[in-house]
Amino acid sequence: MDWLKKLTSYAPDIAAAVLSGGATLPQLAIRAISDATGGVVSNEEELRTAVEKASPEMMLKVTQANNSFKLRMKELDNELVASELGDTQNARSAHKHSRMPAIICIGLSFVVTAITIALIFEPIPVVNNQILTILIGQIVAAWMASIAYWVGTTRSSANKDRVGK
Repeated sequence: MDWLKKLTSYAPDIAAAVLSGGATLPQLAIRAISDATGGVVSNEEELRTAVEKASPEMMLKVTQANNSFKLRMKELDNELVASELGDTQNARSAHKHSRMPAIICIGLSFVVTAITIALIFEPIPVVNNQILTILIGQIVAAWMASIAYWVGTTRSSANKDRVGK
């Protein structure tokens, strides 16, 4: 494991990716090492050999590869977040004048009110306590998200656009 300690000291992000398991992330890390060293490193065994035989100059290139690898991983994270936000934004703009958000919000409000009244007058049976607690928590969370839709900037923006037309 000396090679792993050496790799971790020069390229901690690449070492973590190699050790993470899976198929894609370790291969991306190994490829970064291969590109940095100019050699052919295609698996963990070849990586071990390359790190053991690497000169200080080569390990400097590995450190630079680690920085590039870390930057690329952040870029991929940002692309994923942008994609998820884009999906949400497009869904909201496509349905901004729909009645369905109001119907869902009103329906969830009735359900939360009914649950609250039921809990005041009837205790939860012990055998169903855990599952009902989880379900009620999910319903209340959905209700809060539907309320946030109405008081959030998306709804006010949709109304502003509607008034301008």
